[in-house]
Amino acid sequence: MELQTALEGRRSIRRFQDSPVSAETLACIADAAAMAPSWKNSQVTRYYAVTDPEKRRRIIESMPAFNRPACESAPVIVAVSMVRNRSGYDRDGSFSTSKEKGWQMFDCGCSAMAFALKAHELGLGTVIMGYCDEAVVAEVTGMPETEEVGPILALGYPDESPQMPKRKMSDQILHIL
Repeated sequence: MELQTALEGRRSIRRFQDSPVSAETLACIADAAAMAPSWKNSQVTRYYAVTDPEKRRRIIESMPAFNRPACESAPVIVAVSMVRNRSGYDRDGSFSTSKEKGWQMFDCGCSAMAFALKAHELGLGTVIMGYCDEAVVAEVTGMPETEEVGPILALGYPDESPQMPKRKMSDQILHIL
């Protein structure tokens, strides 16, 4: 699949088929996401693919009501995390730029988009969500204290084909100086 086709075809999917996603497919997606750029190649993003029904239920209950339906139908909930105090920092522990801690979120976002695009290429759908009880997600996944919770992705085979929402084009977003 060409990149432009993937970018134009990927949608936020909120209804999924009742079909499992194999461990091999999850590994393939994570390997592709690892190609995303990161601050000084810090590679801070981690993925916790939750398929266990009880663990999924606990994460779903930690989310606001408007995000629960997408997660309830998804066979996999992916809790994305970021390694703390690495991206955007110098070796002495000080921030490298005025963006401070923001670089780890930027790196995580780049990786999450690569994850979503690879999933799309393989015929899967995702929706990236930002609201959850982070303490619950960290506990359910066994996430170490050296990491913090980032976005949650619902993942599975789509059971819908949403239309592309209106997008701003270069005449609205590009400034050539």
